[in-house]
Amino acid sequence: MEVRNRVALITGASSGIGREVALDLAAKGARVAIVSNVPDELAGVLAEIEGRGSTAIALEADLGDLDQVATLVPECERALGPLDILVNNAGIGLHKTLLESSDADFERLFRVNFFATVRLCRDALASMATRSRGSIVNVSSASGRRALSCMTAYASTKGAMHSLSQALRLEAAPLGVAVTEVLPISVATPFFSAAGYQPKGLVQTPQWVAQQVVVGILTGRPEVYPSRLSQIALALDGLFPNLVARALEWKEVRST
Repeated sequence: MEVRNRVALITGASSGIGREVALDLAAKGARVAIVSNVPDELAGVLAEIEGRGSTAIALEADLGDLDQVATLVPECERALGPLDILVNNAGIGLHKTLLESSDADFERLFRVNFFATVRLCRDALASMATRSRGSIVNVSSASGRRALSCMTAYASTKGAMHSLSQALRLEAAPLGVAVTEVLPISVATPFFSAAGYQPKGLVQTPQWVAQQVVVGILTGRPEVYPSRLSQIALALDGLFPNLVARALEWKEVRST
């Protein structure tokens, strides 16, 4: 959809992918509501957007608190007008095996990564449906399609987001609303240090992934893979799931 003069709400917008998406949409003429629980960084992004002559508001919220999540769409619309674009980008990670993870770990990740997304999707869709237009983008992960070791809790939340996006896409289409899922691989952001590890192998920049998020908004494409290599790997996984699973098991056994 066209973004000029549209209203966009972006979570996790104080740094990384969310920050870059907010800057890009604002530069293209959107009015943006940026959400984060890091007030100093959020204020910096707001100042940068406004310094470029664009319209924005900052909403401080902890997405682990669903009562706070419930205020975001109403506050955005009260300040900027009817919501046209929702980007569910905020997320937290955890690098632990199942045996190392607690119930509290799983609950924390699901509240932030999944249940906040569910609530925002519902609130956004209810608003967008009244105008028969809108774009919802869920920034998921390739790990939601093929989970790896020590990503048990995180990949579970992204697998849930993948299924949510698929079902919601079908429900939203008759209402005139597009649903896009973006499935990046590792991205060079503070996310990994907070999760307790550093990724190995190919790492993408937040600027590149943000560009792909905006492509999803503009085109309404159902799924966007910022890494062509991961898209090919997941396609092979779909064709030969047992072979891929055995190969990954062999790799884990050899590495221990």
